[in-house]
Amino acid sequence: MKYIGIDIGDGESAVACLAEDSVIEPVIQPIDGRGSILSVVGMAGTEVRIGEKALLDRKVVHLRSRFKSRYLNTMDAERDIERFAHGLRTALLEEADDFFDGDVYIAVGCPAGWKENDRARYCEIMKRAGLGDVHIVSESRAAFFYARYAHELKVAPELLDQTTLVIDIGSSTTDFAYIVNGRESAIGTFGDVSLGGGLIEACMLRRAVAASKHREELETVFRESLSWKNRLEIAARRLKEQYFLDEAEWVKTPCVASETVYYDLPVKVKFELNEDIMREILSTPMDELKGATFDEALSDLLRHAEQATAENLPKLVILTGGASRMRFFREACAAQFPNAQVVICPEPEYSIAKGLAYAARVDDRLDAFSKDIEAYFQSGDVSREIAASLKWLTVPLASILSGRIVHDVVLNVLDEWKCGEIETIEKMDAPIIERTDELVRNLDDIPEIRPAINEWLKKLFQRLQPRLDEICIRHDVDRQSMSLTGVRSLIGPEKVNILLESPVTTTLIYVITSCVTATLCGGGGVVLLMEGPVGILLGALIGLIVAYFGQKAVTSAVSRANLPLFTRKLLCLSFRKSLSSPRQRKAIESALLSSMDSPRFQKQLETDITISLESQIMNMARSVEMPIVQ
Repeated sequence: MKYIGIDIGDGESAVACLAEDSVIEPVIQPIDGRGSILSVVGMAGTEVRIGEKALLDRKVVHLRSRFKSRYLNTMDAERDIERFAHGLRTALLEEADDFFDGDVYIAVGCPAGWKENDRARYCEIMKRAGLGDVHIVSESRAAFFYARYAHELKVAPELLDQTTLVIDIGSSTTDFAYIVNGRESAIGTFGDVSLGGGLIEACMLRRAVAASKHREELETVFRESLSWKNRLEIAARRLKEQYFLDEAEWVKTPCVASETVYYDLPVKVKFELNEDIMREILSTPMDELKGATFDEALSDLLRHAEQATAENLPKLVILTGGASRMRFFREACAAQFPNAQVVICPEPEYSIAKGLAYAARVDDRLDAFSKDIEAYFQSGDVSREIAASLKWLTVPLASILSGRIVHDVVLNVLDEWKCGEIETIEKMDAPIIERTDELVRNLDDIPEIRPAINEWLKKLFQRLQPRLDEICIRHDVDRQSMSLTGVRSLIGPEKVNILLESPVTTTLIYVITSCVTATLCGGGGVVLLMEGPVGILLGALIGLIVAYFGQKAVTSAVSRANLPLFTRKLLCLSFRKSLSSPRQRKAIESALLSSMDSPRFQKQLETDITISLESQIMNMARSVEMPIVQ
């Protein structure tokens, strides 16, 4: 398997390749003899031209750039992206005609702020361009993998194990990845889909046009030919990159460049940059930022990042993306995170492509790992283990519930009957049914329930864990990451017990509650319970009446008799004493356990618990830390 990362940036694009078992970093693939290519596309007749070829060929029409930043807002950007991706594929094949041969897994980057439908549409564009079955990956997630596994940062390994924030600023977007204890945190990835270095280039062009004595002619050219506007923005980008490569060089003498527009008449456009001009650009309100300045938008974005990571502020801030070379950006990041070490990727224009190649390999392995976990459940082995272990659950449940039914339901109803609030024994049925149902529906309010379920889970997990360990070994996954009895905390190095106060137990309480209420308390009332423990209790009460008044005095109407209060009080004393006897209590518990042993109840419980555990364990499988370097 070969893993390919394709970073189509708004300014430049790059492609990296990683072999399945490679222990070296992803290799940047040459495109037209260079490591990266300008994200520019045009048409020369029916042929697609990209990069420098598109820019230098005067036969090229419909020259387009910065199409990625227009993707969410204009439909014509889809056409430009498709053409560029097709041209990129052609250029890669020209360098190596077997580049896409064999088994390949391709990851194409997108901004973190894109929604699922935007990503799905982008995926379809890549397929139409001939790239095949691609996978769309957040660029900030790719930055996470690059930061974690690349060795180019020259950062102490122990520092990489600290809380880390990766900030990826490109031509059109600024994305973030937040890493805690070497793993991407639950905060996930976040970013802004409109703040990037391309805004500076657009502002440089506006300034150059405004300063030109041919301003009106240039504005007419731009209205009639978007190609020329794109050529000039690229000229501005090149000057900006030259300026930021060594800002100190341009303190006394401005960094200048010019580009000639050949339309009706040749018109020269002059660009220049120095510190004062750059400060003015950064403090100029921009329509693209809804009237905010670049400085203001960047400050707001960094404040948001600080707030999102406030509970565990980063100790390391890694800057990547082509625009990370801008000194003011590095200074702003350092000021926002004063207690963090700020480092910049040595070749930021390649880091996302390499990170995407890493992401491709991780995701492919995770997919195979998850499929094996899923197959384990589909085999029926988990259901059989659950079915075989249910006796360890139903026995304590029957004991706990029978006691609660007696003390929290029946005795309270009996007291109401004793005081005359309930007229007859027959009328005790309704409140017993109602309150038993309510008791069962609120199992989590019974303190003994959670420890009983946890104890059962421990026994069940001991039976399931060996098979999960086998799958982990097969896929080189750390077995501890799939331990059912302990999982690594996302916010600290300590272990947290998955059994105690965890979603697993809470979910299972809900599952058991639903099953008990549906099977034992379903239909027109507490059907099985009335035949079991509750029926025994009411039968015992009537038995006491028989004992006191004799068989002849008791008729079928006794349950409808409105007995005198003194008689009720006398009977209740004996009844409470009867309930405390081990024989009576055991009879009630056995009756409830018999109800729980019914095939219907057992099958429903087995099915519901299997589904619940599968969901929990599959979530664990999707979030494991997959080893990259073998």
